[in-house]
Amino acid sequence: MLEKDLLKYRVIINSIQLMQTKAENLLNPHRFYLSEEAKKRLRWLYILYYECKGNVSTASNKIGISRQWLSTIKSCFERYGRNPRCLEPSSKAPHHTSNRERIPEITEEKIIEIRETYHWGKEKISTVLDRDHGLKAHPTTVNRYLHKHLLIDPKISERNKKAYQEKKKREELSNLQNPNLKVKFRPPKQIKDYVPGALIEKDMKLVPKIGQFADYEKYRAKENFWYQHTEIDSFTRIRTLQLVEDSDSAMATTAHREAIKGLPFAMACMNTDSGGENEKDFSRELQQSDVFHFYSRTGTPTDNPRVERSHLTDDREFYDKGNIHKTFEEQREALKEWEDTYNFKRPHQALGNLTPMEFYCLWKVNPEKAHAIARKYQAYLAKQRKRQANARRIRKKEQIDKLMQFIDAKLDQQKVDLKPYKLQLVKCQLCS
Repeated sequence: MLEKDLLKYRVIINSIQLMQTKAENLLNPHRFYLSEEAKKRLRWLYILYYECKGNVSTASNKIGISRQWLSTIKSCFERYGRNPRCLEPSSKAPHHTSNRERIPEITEEKIIEIRETYHWGKEKISTVLDRDHGLKAHPTTVNRYLHKHLLIDPKISERNKKAYQEKKKREELSNLQNPNLKVKFRPPKQIKDYVPGALIEKDMKLVPKIGQFADYEKYRAKENFWYQHTEIDSFTRIRTLQLVEDSDSAMATTAHREAIKGLPFAMACMNTDSGGENEKDFSRELQQSDVFHFYSRTGTPTDNPRVERSHLTDDREFYDKGNIHKTFEEQREALKEWEDTYNFKRPHQALGNLTPMEFYCLWKVNPEKAHAIARKYQAYLAKQRKRQANARRIRKKEQIDKLMQFIDAKLDQQKVDLKPYKLQLVKCQLCS
């Protein structure tokens, strides 16, 4: 009987969680933080709107609350433009506390005395008051009186200090007529497949000069490379490639001006890494063009994934095929031909095996079909990520099992041959 009750309880809990998820998706799409009481009211509204077709009487009977109460919640929800934060219950804190019952004066004096003598915290002071003096005071009450008598020096954390400084800076910038469209964090994922030009990813690639040296990784001297500036549209994958001879921001600005001419749409946002070529002149150019400038996190290429992946394609399908030329002009001409191949001839798996230009033309004619292709590929990537995560989990469990077998053999008082156990650790890729 107990097992049946437990199973029934679990079913109820799971159904409530499922309903809460549906209610959040439909009535709280911005994922505002809500208290448990507000979440419960959000479930009531989900039942009202989506299970009872807006009938308040039917919904109130199904939920088990009065019709008047549900009607009040619905009216409040509609009046505030369906903002779920309006469902929060009103605070029950008193408006006036001047008539609140106070602790005796002797207790207050003992709190001050103990604090000044031993510098103890609220928990210890509360314990000592009860143990040594027979006085009752809750730790929260003790803390309030410590603050009242300025016996606590509240330390503001570095995080709060930084947040306050950022808030002050935003308030100052809000008074400016021309704010600086630049933030030191990665762009939101919602704009990556929004519309053409919504987000351009940019990165710089080193192109080794032919015949200069053998080991490129060892000799990363400036004179041994040309510099490829890649700008790719995150939605259509249309990209422009510009080859320059230096890695400073002035050259990056020149390359960007040429890149704009190769894009068939305007540019709204750009995401770059924190390299020096993306500062100074380049950043100033973006601000003058009213382009919102995002920065990837340091050492995190996954924040700029589509341009990084396109550089892998450059290596495999262009540079590794012998397309490294002796002169700068020859290399630039070859790179322009490869840009044309990438945009007009090479099918792209993420675009339903269309070329970037074909996908852009499809979006102009049928935007919904283009977005459906993008959503389908994102679902495929999510499935692949889940499969790989499960595979890593299984391998890790196997590694832990083999390691524990080795530990048991090693700590066994009888002499055991450790060689088989060490070989197992090698086979499961825990060591080499």
